[in-house]
Parts: sequence; structure tokens; C-alpha cells
Amino acid sequence: MVADDDGPREDRPVLVGQATAVVDRAQEAGIVVRLIGGIAVALHSPSAHHRALRREYADIDFVAGAVERRALDDLLARVGYFPDKRFNSLHGKTRRLYFDESGSRQVDVFMSHFKMCHELPLGERLAVDSPTVPLAELFLTKAQIVQLNQKDLLDLLALLADHPVGDGDEETINADRIAKLCGADWGLAKTVTLTLDRIAEAVATDAAGVDAPAIAGRVEQIRRAIDDAPKSMRWRARARVGERVPWYELPEDPRRGTA
Repeated sequence: MVADDDGPREDRPVLVGQATAVVDRAQEAGIVVRLIGGIAVALHSPSAHHRALRREYADIDFVAGAVERRALDDLLARVGYFPDKRFNSLHGKTRRLYFDESGSRQVDVFMSHFKMCHELPLGERLAVDSPTVPLAELFLTKAQIVQLNQKDLLDLLALLADHPVGDGDEETINADRIAKLCGADWGLAKTVTLTLDRIAEAVATDAAGVDAPAIAGRVEQIRRAIDDAPKSMRWRARARVGERVPWYELPEDPRRGTA
């Protein structure tokens, strides 16, 4: 597997430092923000630094709890990121964009709910972990991508290589949480299942540098949890429609998807 080159390698420590500084400064100000995206994966997963899974990070992604938008703007300005006024005036209640002075680096902040191909209620469990969202939610922000690219696949492989699947959150991918969200949303379950198929195929055909048996076993644990989860009436109704109607959205992004 060859990692993507999204930016100069020497920028990695700078971005990681900025990302964790925002979480720390937010906490001092009484604001709850947590990291998502590739930097969040790298903070949890040593395998993300392995040559087989290593990639570069162009941007920083967060989810925020209940917060005054002006307070969020002020917080990010203190670390050198300034609001995209046009985007934020249109979409700022749900998602806010910021750029550094050169315009080359982006910070993306989702306001409680993460909405891309599917919607995830990330704000519900921000207190569970820090400086990132819990591993189950971090996994789902990647697994919900319909058009999965190489960098997102590498992130998922790193998460699964380094973390057991279980029923808790302490450096564990919480299968119960994944199953609960997928059991309420047929479309999310469909996309996550397709992503699990893609991961299984990747480790079966190109497992250099990763613990393929461990990853394959964890993929099956998550799949069984989704299959066995109680399904809502809404889930069952949507399942009857199936693939005849698109079950996902392809997000329009001014720059990119999650980092």
C-alpha cells in the first residue's frame, strides 16, 4: 500500500501541535472540541506512522459541542486560522471553515453533528475521550464515506490494526455504539458494510506491513455486531426500498472531504 502525499512531510508535527493546542485552549475557555480526521487517527494509532500506512495531513478537522460561534472564531484566530466568511454565513450553524493567512491550510469544524455521506451525532459523546472523539465515532467518520479513497482506507486500516473491537471505549472500537447507530439507519449500515468489504479485500490482497489476520477478525466482529443489532421500524422500511433509491449523499465541499 502506498500512502498518499497530501502535503509536505515536515508539516505533520506542526499540524498535530496546532490541533492538540486548539483542544487544550478550548478546554481552558470552557469550549468542548474534539479532533476527527487523519490527525485524530494518528494520535491513537502507532500503525499510522508505519511506512505501509503513513500518509500526510493537509488539514485539521474538529467537531464542537454547544458553543457560541464568535467564541469559536476567536479561539481559532489565536492559533492563526480565520473564518471563511462566505461559507460560514451560509452553512455556519452546522459546519464552519477556517483558513490560515496563506489560504493553504484549512480547519473544518462540524457543529455537533457530522454530515457528509451520512449524518452522525458526534456531539452526544464528546466527553468520552480527548483530544479526539471516541474510536467508534472516529471509525464511522471514515467508514461512512461512499467513495472511499486511499487516505481514508489507510486510516481505517491503522485504526483496526491497533485497536480491539469490544463493548467499551478505552482504546477500543466500541461495536455496540457502531451497531446502535447502524441499527437506526439502513443507509449508514449499507455504506459501512460496503466499507468493511473494501477493508477485507485490501488486507486479503495487499497486507504488507499490517497484521492482516487481526484486521480481518475485527472487520468480522463489526459486521456481526451490525447484523445482530436491533433494527428500527424506519430501518426496516428503508431496507424494503433497498438500492433502488440512493441511500447516501455525495457532499459538496469547497475544498475536500475530511482530512
